[in-house]
Amino acid sequence: MIRKQYQKVMAWAYDPFMKSLEKVLIRYRTQLLQQASGTVLEVGAGTGVNFDLYPKNVKVIAIEPSEPMYKKALKRAASFPNIEVYNMGIEQVKSHKDLPDTFDFIASMLVLCTVQNDKQVADMYYDLLKDTGKLLVLEHIHSSGTFYGKLQTLVNPVWKPIADGCNLTRRQDFVLKEAGFLPENEKYFHIGTDWYYAIMKKQ
Repeated sequence: MIRKQYQKVMAWAYDPFMKSLEKVLIRYRTQLLQQASGTVLEVGAGTGVNFDLYPKNVKVIAIEPSEPMYKKALKRAASFPNIEVYNMGIEQVKSHKDLPDTFDFIASMLVLCTVQNDKQVADMYYDLLKDTGKLLVLEHIHSSGTFYGKLQTLVNPVWKPIADGCNLTRRQDFVLKEAGFLPENEKYFHIGTDWYYAIMKKQ
């Protein structure tokens, strides 16, 4: 019960909390999502912030495990006939009878910081992506080797439960490359913390 109430608060607060940051991130989201074609799996759709950034001829399967977030995304998706939203985690995709076995694109944006096992999820991305498919990545990463990175390590045990599992000390760029992904285009940039932007393919 407490967990459900907390998720409701997070769903209510997420968009206002992220408003200033999203004014910057939208440029990166747009650049990535405009690359998409065919059928896209969007992992961790949240409140549906990406929905109006996709090309109109792309079919999007958006998954979100938090029920309150899912409900907000579902309401937003009503304006987009090319987008279907499911209340599930990525581990359920393969076994879902109505979903494809593989996808042309996978969008992972602010997801790998919150999943329980980022290495396992990276392997699932690899399995769910077609051999010719592309992974679209926008993730904040640990500012390794800096004073700020040390501060992230210090505050992470407190931040993580407050921010619904958001982990400040992960290097998603390393994890995805170790899973077998090769960047076709990648950028590192700084907004408060370090960020990683990439279009990746399977090796």
